[in-house]
Amino acid sequence: MKNYKRIIASSSALVLAAASLASCGSSATPVGRDTKVPTISVMTQQNNITSADQRSPVVQEIENYLGKKMGEKYNKEYDQVKIDFQWTPSSGYMEKVTAAMGANEYPKVMLVTDRSSSVIQNSKVGTFWDLTGKFEEKDSEGNLKYPYLAQSNPIVNRNISVDGKLYGIYRARVIGRQGMIFRKDWTENLYKKGVIDFQVPDTVEDLDKMVRAYKDNDPDGNGKDDTYGMIITSFIDGPVGNLAIWCGSPNEWGYDDEAKMWKPWFMSEGYFKALTLIRDWYADGYVNKNMVSLDADKWDNEFLNGYGGIQIDVADRGRRNAGKMEDPDSVDIIGYVRTDRESDPKIWPTTGHMGYYVIPQPAVPDEADLDFILSVLDQCNDPYVVGLCNYGIEGIHYDLDANGKVVQKKADDGKTNYKAEDYADLNQFSMGVTDGPEYLKTAFSTKAAETVDRVQKNNEQYAVMNPMAPYTSKSFATSGTMMNAIFSEARTNYLVGKIDEAGYKQAIEDWMKMDGEKVMQEYAEAYEADPLNDLDGDGKADIPDEYKFKFRFGNVKSE
Repeated sequence: MKNYKRIIASSSALVLAAASLASCGSSATPVGRDTKVPTISVMTQQNNITSADQRSPVVQEIENYLGKKMGEKYNKEYDQVKIDFQWTPSSGYMEKVTAAMGANEYPKVMLVTDRSSSVIQNSKVGTFWDLTGKFEEKDSEGNLKYPYLAQSNPIVNRNISVDGKLYGIYRARVIGRQGMIFRKDWTENLYKKGVIDFQVPDTVEDLDKMVRAYKDNDPDGNGKDDTYGMIITSFIDGPVGNLAIWCGSPNEWGYDDEAKMWKPWFMSEGYFKALTLIRDWYADGYVNKNMVSLDADKWDNEFLNGYGGIQIDVADRGRRNAGKMEDPDSVDIIGYVRTDRESDPKIWPTTGHMGYYVIPQPAVPDEADLDFILSVLDQCNDPYVVGLCNYGIEGIHYDLDANGKVVQKKADDGKTNYKAEDYADLNQFSMGVTDGPEYLKTAFSTKAAETVDRVQKNNEQYAVMNPMAPYTSKSFATSGTMMNAIFSEARTNYLVGKIDEAGYKQAIEDWMKMDGEKVMQEYAEAYEADPLNDLDGDGKADIPDEYKFKFRFGNVKSE
C-alpha cells in the first residue's frame, strides 16, 4: 500500500507481560554503554563452514566504525562497539529460534526467518520490543534518531508486521524479482517469418501466441517438430502465481466489491484464467507432459538443450541460463506481460525480505539499551558498513577497475593476504535497508545480467501487494495445512484435465466447509481492526481500489 501510515502504539498489558518474561530470564545483562567496549550479541544465520569472527579485519573495521559513530552520538569515548556474533547454521535455524523462545534465553538481537505461530504469539504477548513508529522518532533537536532505519521500505515493514505492529528490522531482498525468460532467437525467427507480429510479448494474448508458435512453427529452423512453448515443473506455484497476477488476479487476497467481502485469490477471475490457460497449453502439448512430476532442479535442462522456450520464474534464472548458452544473447528476460492493451503493468512481488531482526525484551529490558541497540543497528545500515559486509575492505578483498566497478580478489590463492572467512556470512547479518555505496557495484558479466538488474528495478513500481500479509487467522493456523492440501490437489487436477470447472468449484466449497468461511471472516476482521487501514481518518478501514478485483466464484458458501 503506497500510502501506508505508521502509528506509535503501546499497550500496558504487553508491557506487563514483557516485564514478567524479562524477570524470569537470565539473559538480561547490560549492553555496557558506560564501558569502552559496549557489546551486543546477535544470533543470525550461518551459510559457510567458517564465518567471520573477532579476528577478521572486516569485523574489526565494522566495530571500530560503530565505536566512532556511537561516540559521536552519545558524546562518549568508545574504542569500538563489539558485535558478538552467534552464528547458527541455516539448516534448522528456526528450530534454534524456537528453542530460545521456549527456554526464554535470548541474545540482544535475534534473526527470525519465518513468522511461525510461536514467533507471532511471542510478538503479541510482548516478548519482542514493539518498534511501531520508532524509526520516525526525533531527538531534542528535531533530527531523526535512526536516519537509516527511517529509510526502510514501508511496504516491507508492513509485510513483516503482526496485526499492524512492527517488531523487527528486515533483511532486504529484491521485491521485483520475478520475470519471464524466453528464447529471443526463436521469437526473432518467428517474427521474420510473419508468424507473430512482435519480438517481445506485451500482453497475455501475445504470450499465448508465443507459447503456441514455439511448438507449431519450427522456431529454431531445424525442420523438426521438436520444440514446445513453456517448461513447468512440480513447483507450480511460481508460474501460476506470476501468470495469475498478469491475468488480473489479486495477490493471495482481494476484495470483492460486489459481494462486499474479502476472498482468496483462487476464487478470482484472473487466477482461474491463468489456470485455464495452462490447462489448455498442457492438453495441446504446448507445455511439457511431465509438468506435475518434473523436479525443479531439472527445470533448465529442456531450455538449455533447445526444446522448451519459456520459463516463468525469478528473473535471475535468465542470467544463469544465458551464461550456459553458446550464444548468451539468445536469451531475453522481461518482468511481466500486461492483461491486455488497456491494462497497467502488474507483477507478483516477493515479500521484500528474508526474515527480520527482533530485540527480545527478556534480554533487553532497559529502554536506554534499546535505544543504543537501535542506534547501532541503524549505523549497520550506513552505506559504508553495508559495503564492508558485502565486499570487504578495498585493497584487501577487492579493487576497483577503470570503470569504478568491483573486482573481487580470490582468497587463499597465495597472491592475496586474506582468508575466505574474513567476511564470510557478514552478508547474512547485513540488513541492507540502504543499498550501500553506489560505487560498489560488480560489473555486469553479460547483457542478460544487465537486463535482469533493469527488470528487477523496474518491476518494483508495479508490485501487487498482499493486503493480508500482516495479519493472522486462528482458524487457518489450526486447519491451514489441510485446507491448502484441498486446494493444491484441485488445482493440479484441473491443470491436467482430471476435473472440470465444476470440480474446481466443488473443491472451493470443500475448502469453505473446512473453516474457509471462518478464515475469510478472521482476516477481514483483522484488516478492519488495523488503524493503519483508516486512510481518511473516519475511524473505519478503507479498501483502496488496488485491492478490488473481479471474482468468478462469488456465490460459493459453506453449508
